[in-house]
Amino acid sequence: MIKCVKKFGTISIIADYAGYANHFLIGGVMEKGIRLIGCGQAPTQKYWKDLLENYLRKGKLDTVMDMIVTHRFTLEDMPLLYQRFDEKDQGIVKTFIETRFSAPPAKGMPLLSKLV
Repeated sequence: MIKCVKKFGTISIIADYAGYANHFLIGGVMEKGIRLIGCGQAPTQKYWKDLLENYLRKGKLDTVMDMIVTHRFTLEDMPLLYQRFDEKDQGIVKTFIETRFSAPPAKGMPLLSKLV
């Protein structure tokens, strides 16, 4: 985020971070005059029971995994896959890397893709 934000931009951090952050790019923050805002933690405990019982278990909640994972490749494809992913080739956004221990694709998930 620090490398991508415009000069004098704002970065909001929403997560559950505690303690020290190793390898934090503080020089980039200082050079660009970035304003960091700690937005606190997501109130997970407030909503998890309702979401679990009334939506997820009843099948009313779409977990959108089929929209996130765009491709499935084998581990042997990794060297070429890094290059193709960097070039945004074949519409590769998020991949599942299949190993010999992987289960078959779940319903709605992409089948094994081939790099062309």
